[in-house]
Amino acid sequence: MLAFLIIFLIATLSGLGVGGGGLYTLYLTLCQNVPQLQAQGVNLVFFIVSAAASLLFHLQKRKFNFPLIALIAAVGIPGALFGSFLASKMDTALLSKIFGAFLTACGIGALFSRK
Repeated sequence: MLAFLIIFLIATLSGLGVGGGGLYTLYLTLCQNVPQLQAQGVNLVFFIVSAAASLLFHLQKRKFNFPLIALIAAVGIPGALFGSFLASKMDTALLSKIFGAFLTACGIGALFSRK
């Protein structure tokens, strides 16, 4: 039950734009002892479900720039495939350090953002 509540809280924060994916990966690796690569894979499934729910809401409320979406997808899909391949070939400890550095950089960037 505690795990459900934690995941629900992370999903709620993710819906508010806090970056729940990073929190979910941290929860899986630190609290549930899931290997880093597996935690990131589970996080991707988590993200797809929450993104699908968000997409329905945004389709009703906003206009989308579909040419920009197509451009981002055209670059992002090959990048994601290459990143997945690269991550599967890396040492798990190095992958964890890179992920931690990325989260730290994102946090610092958000802290000093002028928005």
